[in-house]
Amino acid sequence: MLKDLIHEETIQFASHATDWKEAIKTAAKPLLTNEQITPAYVDAMIRSVEELGPYVVIAPGIAIPHARPEAGVNEVGMSLLRLDEAVPFSEKEKHQVKLLIVLAAADQETHLEALAQLSELLSEEENLATIYGATNKEEIINLVTKYSN
Repeated sequence: MLKDLIHEETIQFASHATDWKEAIKTAAKPLLTNEQITPAYVDAMIRSVEELGPYVVIAPGIAIPHARPEAGVNEVGMSLLRLDEAVPFSEKEKHQVKLLIVLAAADQETHLEALAQLSELLSEEENLATIYGATNKEEIINLVTKYSN
């Protein structure tokens, strides 16, 4: 369930990030702190974007950085970082990101239900407006809970 992965401890707000690498590192901090991922996983996420380009930007304003489970996932997890100022993943306008959701998949299946719930949540414009305008974690938690059925 999405609410089991995105909760008080895994949600962060920041005004900005110096670049996309810092944004990924910041977004991954809760998962590192909880030892759900290793530092090698963070490096693997950054390396993936360097090698493959900004494929993690799944929609305007939204990126889901991730890497292979064997790159350093100890336990399935997600963390959410909402930035006040967009960080560019490329020069293109569509790669300006304000919402990063780090995905740490322990295998090919356990995260799929939560990812489906997340996709449904992110597909609604009003939900994105709520996330971008949120002043506290509770507003995001309420939204996540609504889609965790």
